[in-house]
Amino acid sequence: MKLTVCAIFFLFALSSCNDSVVLSELTAIDSGKWGFEDSRMITAELNDTLTPMNYFIEVRHGANYPYQNLILYFKTFYPNNTYKLDTIDCPLAESSGKWYGTGLGDLLDNRIMFKRNVQLPQGGKYKFELQHAMRSDTIEEVYDIGLRIEKAIN
Repeated sequence: MKLTVCAIFFLFALSSCNDSVVLSELTAIDSGKWGFEDSRMITAELNDTLTPMNYFIEVRHGANYPYQNLILYFKTFYPNNTYKLDTIDCPLAESSGKWYGTGLGDLLDNRIMFKRNVQLPQGGKYKFELQHAMRSDTIEEVYDIGLRIEKAIN
């Protein structure tokens, strides 16, 4: 029995290792209340300019989040001191109100791809800024926001 449990644990641990993840960072939103002026900054050293990457927004929200989506401003600051601004619509629920995310209890986790097969134009220190772009200055029931970058697997 102990051998079986150890074998299952080993297989689980082995399968959880993922060499394709380049960056995965979540930042907590205090009390689940995210103000418009409270942008979140993620910094990373990224030097692989040959491998295509997929970008994902990660959102953890409560079951009482009052909208079906989350609109974000996503700024990419490049190593050469230029930047690009994207507006991202993150769908979180069907029109019927059924949530897309997975989770336990009242918290739901979502991973939304918004860039596919993108190659970095240059290596170096990147900064990514996330800011909500909803009509309300402060939105509630958003507990974590983050960015995940993975190597694209064709």
